[in-house]
Amino acid sequence: MKKPAEQLRKKANKPIINWLVPLLLVIATVATLIFYPAPAPRLDISENKPINNKTKEEYPTTEIATTLVYTYFNGSNEEREDQIDALTNTLNYLKKDKATTSEKSAAKDTLTALKVSNINQAIQTLVTLAHQQDDQREAAKTWINIGNIQNLTSAEQALRAYEKASELDAENSNAWNRQANIYRRLRQFNNAEAAYKKVQSLENKGETNDALSFANLGLLNQSKGNLKAAEEAFIQALEIYESAKNNAGIASTAQNLASLYIKIKNLKKAEKYYLKALKSYVEQDNTESIVTIYSALGSLKQIMNDTEKAQFYYENALEISINNNFQDNIANLYSNLGILAQQNGEFDKSKEYFERSLNLNKDIKRTIATADQYGNLAIINRKKNNFELAEDFHLRAIEIYTEKNHSNGIISQKTNLGFLYKAWKKNQKACKVWDSIMDKLKQNNNDRAERISQLIQATCPTE
Repeated sequence: MKKPAEQLRKKANKPIINWLVPLLLVIATVATLIFYPAPAPRLDISENKPINNKTKEEYPTTEIATTLVYTYFNGSNEEREDQIDALTNTLNYLKKDKATTSEKSAAKDTLTALKVSNINQAIQTLVTLAHQQDDQREAAKTWINIGNIQNLTSAEQALRAYEKASELDAENSNAWNRQANIYRRLRQFNNAEAAYKKVQSLENKGETNDALSFANLGLLNQSKGNLKAAEEAFIQALEIYESAKNNAGIASTAQNLASLYIKIKNLKKAEKYYLKALKSYVEQDNTESIVTIYSALGSLKQIMNDTEKAQFYYENALEISINNNFQDNIANLYSNLGILAQQNGEFDKSKEYFERSLNLNKDIKRTIATADQYGNLAIINRKKNNFELAEDFHLRAIEIYTEKNHSNGIISQKTNLGFLYKAWKKNQKACKVWDSIMDKLKQNNNDRAERISQLIQATCPTE
């Protein structure tokens, strides 16, 4: 098997990588230089192919975490990545040797439950263990892991678990840091700032911890919309990490900066910092993160209307993912390629990519991602004037999002369903669908709210 990281290190020494690393994984778009369908024989992912000398069942915990997050978690892309990291940490912790028989048994049972997506059973097992643990510090760690799992479906329940952890061990900085991240997500910024300051007060003074404090301050300011302050904090964190030669810190902070620059539409700087992150991940042999950055660069180049380079990045990410059986990444990249082909007006190619992504997401039971692909296929069929099929796909997506209480997905699909009905000249149905989501659009400050309001005024009869 090829070693992607080794290949990339060789590439990194060539001039081409200097103009390659552009942007980010902003949206998960795609690239199709000439239509690169990634031959089917390489996609036999249903078999137990070796994955870095491991079978599919033994695959690293990131795979399980990613599948659970894409199935259950309802949050932004940034929050999704944070949740994947937290859940991966929990799974890795559960795999470690435990001190007592009850801890070993609980860890094994929790892992088994999570592998089959039995979240409630996993939580109950750990809650029972936490109440049995005499060592308060160990019990606090268990409550953190409970919070990491609960956050898949409820930020509020996760917050209570993290608070319980800090009550048991007030010096557990991880418990306070997780609380701060939840407060940020809930837009309780004063509480988030207080929790981050608590983390800072607990950590031993040193370069790395100072850098982490600046990075957290950057995330907080970004959530508050203080983008200039966020930029300054991230740059200070990066300078400290670079001084300490901390590759992991350099990579994560560079990614944060790239994401920030995308928000403020400074794409050249976004490219610069994605390149910096890529270089650090190559030096760490972090194959999955290399795939992430290549995907991000593909998206960035797509935004910049550089289809050829977007194609290049997506193809590299896809090849590495197939070689390592990164099923979630393969599914995402097919979706991205479908979006790119759609933007190029290549609807048949786009449809093929979306169908591949749909079937793969079904196989690996990624429910929300499955609904996303139904939505993508609905839009393609609308553009091809296959209105009945488009309606069916939208309704399937809405059904899944409703079942999972995924409000953003419901709003997006109903918005697009209204566009379908308008194109289908069923204005009454379009008006009914749009009316049903207007309040939510306004509450969420959705950028489509004004447009939909104008469409309702122009399309819908007034009494």
